[in-house]
Amino acid sequence: MSMHEKRNPGWRAGASGRDAGVDRLHSHSTATISEIQGRIDDDELARLEQLAGDYCAADVEPDRPPSLSDTISGLLRPMTDAELEASRAPHPHVFQAGERGLFPLGEVSVIGARGREGKTTVIVGLAVAVAIQHDVGRLNPPVGRSVVIFSAEDDRRQYARKVAAQCSQLGPQQAAQVKRRILVPDLDSQEMAAFRTLVTVADRSPVPTGTDAALVEAMRPLMDRPDAPVLVVFETASTLSDAEEDTRGHKMLIACLKRVARELNVACILVHHTSQAADNNLADLNISTADIRGGTALVYNSRQNAMLVNLGSDADPFDATDARTVLRKMAGSHDGRVTALVTLDSSKGMDPPPLFFAWRQTDFGPAAIEHEPLPTLQGKPWRKVREMVMAERGNVRAEARSNAQGASVTHVVALAEKLHKAGKQPTARAVSVAAGKSSTWAKPYLEAAVDEGLLTCTKEPIPRMKDGGAVYRPADSTVVVS
Repeated sequence: MSMHEKRNPGWRAGASGRDAGVDRLHSHSTATISEIQGRIDDDELARLEQLAGDYCAADVEPDRPPSLSDTISGLLRPMTDAELEASRAPHPHVFQAGERGLFPLGEVSVIGARGREGKTTVIVGLAVAVAIQHDVGRLNPPVGRSVVIFSAEDDRRQYARKVAAQCSQLGPQQAAQVKRRILVPDLDSQEMAAFRTLVTVADRSPVPTGTDAALVEAMRPLMDRPDAPVLVVFETASTLSDAEEDTRGHKMLIACLKRVARELNVACILVHHTSQAADNNLADLNISTADIRGGTALVYNSRQNAMLVNLGSDADPFDATDARTVLRKMAGSHDGRVTALVTLDSSKGMDPPPLFFAWRQTDFGPAAIEHEPLPTLQGKPWRKVREMVMAERGNVRAEARSNAQGASVTHVVALAEKLHKAGKQPTARAVSVAAGKSSTWAKPYLEAAVDEGLLTCTKEPIPRMKDGGAVYRPADSTVVVS
C-alpha cells in the first residue's frame, strides 16, 4: 500500500471510477503523445490529465499546526517600547487609588473569617459599593460595573435579604442600580443541584467539575455590556469543593477560580474560614495569612489575602484592654458593631489600608456600611495601624493599672478605717484577710495610702509578734502606743 493510501484510507475505497481512469492513464504511460491522441479524443485526455493532477496533489503532505516549541519560539521576543511605556500604569484593581489597590483583576483574592463573623453582610456591602460606584478606604471602583456572587453556602433568598437591607439605606436611584448590578445565581435550583461545586474527587484525586468553564461561557455575553461584571465572589471554599482541604485540593480550587478571573479579566474573591487556633490571636490582633484555614496552599496560590475581624460594639464589647476594642475606638465614634477588613499581604505591590464597616439595623436585618476612620488611620497599611494600636493599648493598660491601683488603695483605706473603729489593729495581714485576699495582698496599697497621706503607719506591739509590727490607721486618728 502506498503512503498516499495509508494517509487517505478512503481514497481508493470511494472512487472506483477515478481508479479506473488512473489505471488507463498508466497503461498509456509508455506511449507517445501522438499515439495517445490517436487512441482517445481530446475530452477524454483532458479528464485523465485532471485525474492525474488530483492524484499528485493528494499525495502532498498537508499543512501541520505549529508545535509547542514553535509557539514558544515565537513568544521569545524582547520587550517593546510600547510595552514598557504601558507598564507605567499599576496593575488594575477593583478598588484603586494610584499605587494602592484592593482585589486585582485577573487574579484570585482570599478573605478569611471566623464563623458567624459577618462574612456575607460585608461581602454584600462591598458589592453595593461597586454597584453604586462608592469609594471604600478612599479607593475608587470603576464606573457602573456589576458583581456576581456564586454562593454554595448562603442561598439566593438570604442574599436578597442582605441586599434589601443595603437598599433601605440608599435613595431610589442607587437602590435600582444595586438591584440591577448584583447577580446571585440560585445554586439551590434543581438544574444546579449537580453543579454547585467547582471541584470533585475522581480516583482519589481532585478534578474540576466543569462548572468553572460553564460559568465563563455563561458570563461572556455579560462582558459586552456597559455594566459588565468586574468582581466575582465565591462563597465558601469548603462548600465549593468536595476535595480534602489539603494542598492538592486547594490548588485545584484556586486553578478553577483563576480560569474565571483570567478568561474574563475580572477579580475573583474566595471566602474561607479561619482555623480554630487563630481565635487565640484575635485579642492581640496578632493575625496573619497562617490563620486562614488551609495554610500556604491557598495563600501562596492567590494574589491578595485579607481577614475579617469583628471589633465588637458598645452593647457587646470586648475587654477594654483587648486590641479589638482599642482599634474600634481609634477608628472613630460608632456605638454599634464595627468589622474591619484587614489586608494581610498583596503580591502586586499594592498595600491597601484596613476598611471599616459599621453595622446598622434595618427592617431586613443588619447592613454593613463603610465607615471612614479618623484621619490618624486613613490611608495607612495594616502594619503601621497595628503598631499604632499596640502603642495605644500600652497606654490603655497603664491607665487600667493606675485605675485598679487607685480603686485598691481606696478599698484598703476603707477597710483600715473599719478595723480601727472596731478596736482592731489594721495590719497588712488583717486588711488583706478582710478583703478576702492573700495575707500580703494589701501591703503595697497600704504603703501607697501612707504616701498619699490617707493613712499613717506606726510600729505597735502585736500579740504573738515578739518585736511588734506595722499598723495602718486613719490619718486623723490618735492612738497612744504603750
